[in-house]
Amino acid sequence: MENKNMLTPHEMIELRELIDVNIIGAKKIQASMSMVDDDELESFMEKCLKNKKENISSMENFIENNLNVK
Repeated sequence: MENKNMLTPHEMIELRELIDVNIIGAKKIQASMSMVDDDELESFMEKCLKNKKENISSMENFIENNLNVK
């Protein structure tokens, strides 16, 4: 590839799908947390939610820093 800052159309679709999966997962976890009574499960869900938010942030940073999109 001549330009390192360009993704192929397929790569752009994959990146978008990864972002969507993490956003949907985060929303599902947030919606479910109020129904959970088990402390261990709630702690696990909080860790999962934090991880998904970090993934989303990392992908957004990648897009901003490497693709000149803001």
